[in-house]
Amino acid sequence: MNPLDAIAIAAEVFAWLTLPIGIVLLSVGLARRSWSRRYASTKAVVAAVHDHEVTLRWFGDGGAVHEMRAEPSAQAATVGDARTVWVHPSRPDEARIDDPAHDGRILTTLGWILTATGAIAVVLSTVMPLL
Repeated sequence: MNPLDAIAIAAEVFAWLTLPIGIVLLSVGLARRSWSRRYASTKAVVAAVHDHEVTLRWFGDGGAVHEMRAEPSAQAATVGDARTVWVHPSRPDEARIDDPAHDGRILTTLGWILTATGAIAVVLSTVMPLL
């Protein structure tokens, strides 16, 4: 067996492992990123502060008042403080305190890396036996 043939076989096995996993991670990451782009930021007011939770209130579409309980952040919260929350249009009663701009970024990055590595392995497994 030629060493280039052995490299081609190893590259083909590597392509079979990385390419499907990369495509799945990439599609899940892109779907998560497209979902998180729909969040809209709004201002919420700290309505009550307890030992281990803070109550936030904000106005939704049509003037409806929404409320949620959250853990206090690193900043000391006092009643009347304004906080930024992110609300998804399909779930206006639930808000997020963290910025959704980073959702799916790791999955997308790993998906691109594994897909590119798998594509390079496919090319190597095809070209190596021809040399």
